[in-house]
Amino acid sequence: MATKKAQQSWMLQEFVAHSSQVNCLSIGRKSGRVMVTGGDDRKVNMWAIGQPNAIMSLSGHVSPVECVTFDAAEDYVVAGSSSGTLKLWDLQNARVIRTLVGHTSNCRAVQFHPYGEFFASGSLDTHLKVWDIRRKGCIQTYRATRTGSTWWSSAPTAAGSCQAAPTAW
Repeated sequence: MATKKAQQSWMLQEFVAHSSQVNCLSIGRKSGRVMVTGGDDRKVNMWAIGQPNAIMSLSGHVSPVECVTFDAAEDYVVAGSSSGTLKLWDLQNARVIRTLVGHTSNCRAVQFHPYGEFFASGSLDTHLKVWDIRRKGCIQTYRATRTGSTWWSSAPTAAGSCQAAPTAW
């Protein structure tokens, strides 16, 4: 019988990310060296992993930020809020380039399509929406079969919730 060795882990760093509760984070997949966080203070903060201070702090949401994600190139961040509003941020210029409305409840999940021109959002309003950055709006809405869509994956299209099994399209 083989025995497993216990894995040890260490906290590398601890720092204050927001002035209130941190609700979400995403690590950039391209470099693996940056992350964004969203919090109850209605801000999206971007960090260089290993550094104690934010690279930038993005303001503009009027309710707590509940989900964030980078695009594949780490040029953009999309953030969803408890009001259902989504904001697309241009990181090069540190500004909002789109404010998207369509959800009627908390936006709990966002994910960019691998090609970057689309992203999807999931909300407690039971809707999954696919957004086209170029067309500046929602191009497809899926209704979940149960209450509260909370995550999304790009291939195959799937949604899940805290109260129901995943749904795939």
